[in-house]
Amino acid sequence: MNVGRSIHILSRQVKRKIDEAVIKYNVTSVQCSFIGYIGYKNKKGNVYAKDIERKFNMRRATVAEILSLMEKNGLIERKANEKDGRLKQIVLTDKSLEIENSIKKEVNKVENNLKKGLTEEEVNEFMKTLKKMSENLEY
Repeated sequence: MNVGRSIHILSRQVKRKIDEAVIKYNVTSVQCSFIGYIGYKNKKGNVYAKDIERKFNMRRATVAEILSLMEKNGLIERKANEKDGRLKQIVLTDKSLEIENSIKKEVNKVENNLKKGLTEEEVNEFMKTLKKMSENLEY
């Protein structure tokens, strides 16, 4: 059994299903994840590109490219930090806030479909196993 290949295939399937579910909002699955995270973090404080890089384990250039496209499409704004103008706080626009709940519902539908036929115990064990595997790959 090739675990890496199986995880890759499942990951691609989930990404494709979420992309299909949210295409009507002109966003991608990755942008959905960013919107959800930024919305959550903004309720607790400021969020910056570096926070997104860490949370999603992505390179700076990749995050910068995605954020630039999101800004161009009116999904986010970057505002200078009051104490340090070099830092750009990332906030959701009204456009993102309007579609945020709809996107969450679409993603939840995909997740519920993914878990169909599994017990809560099986899902919890799977999540525990994924967490261990992820930790094994951290440096």
